[in-house]
Amino acid sequence: MENPQIDQGEFDKPKLTKTLNILTILTIIGSAIFLISVLLMPTCTGFSKKMMAKAAESGQQMSPKDMEKIREANAQLEIVEKNMVPYIAINVLGAGLCLFGAVMMRKLKKDGYWLYIAGQVLPWVGNILVLGVAYFTGQMMNTLFMLMITLLFIVLYTTQRKNLIY
Repeated sequence: MENPQIDQGEFDKPKLTKTLNILTILTIIGSAIFLISVLLMPTCTGFSKKMMAKAAESGQQMSPKDMEKIREANAQLEIVEKNMVPYIAINVLGAGLCLFGAVMMRKLKKDGYWLYIAGQVLPWVGNILVLGVAYFTGQMMNTLFMLMITLLFIVLYTTQRKNLIY
C-alpha cells in the first residue's frame, strides 16, 4: 500500500497574526476615510466659511470670545485655501503610502512597514512646511489627539515588525 504524500508546505506558510490583521484593517479603513475627507476639503472649506459668515451676520448677540473663535477659524480656513493644491497632494500621497504599506504588511512584506511610516510622517512634515506651525497650534487639542493616534499606530506596527518576513 502506498502512503499518500501530504504537502507540508501549505501548513508551514507563515500566517498573518491577529494583531497585524486588526492593525492593517484599521489602517485601510482610516486611510480611506482620511483620503475621502482630504478630497472633500475644498467643498468643506467653502461650506464652513459660508456658515461662519452667516452666524456672524445673523444679528444674534455673540460674545467677543465667540467672535474671536470665528475669526481664528476663518484664518485657518484661509491658510488651507491658499495652499489647497499642495495640502491635498501631500495628504493624498500620505494616505496612499499608508494604504499601500498596510496592504503589503498583510502579505507579510517588510517594505510595507517603511511605506506606512513614510505615509504617517509625510503629512505631518509636509503640512507644517506648507501651512506653518501656527496652523496646528491654533487647534492644539485636535493636533495632539491626531499626533497621539499616529504615534500609537507607529508603535503598534513597530511591535509587529518581527512578523514581517518577506
